[in-house]
Amino acid sequence: MEKFVVIGGVAAGTTAATRARRCCPDAEITMFEQGDFVSYAG
Repeated sequence: MEKFVVIGGVAAGTTAATRARRCCPDAEITMFEQGDFVSYAG
């Protein structure tokens, strides 16, 4: 099972997480964001 860690929840981080999900649908993806909000624009 693939595991991904994404640091940063702004546009580039959410884009990376989305790409990882498309490439590996069963992967475990963990995202860390320092602020209170995560970008939904990606």
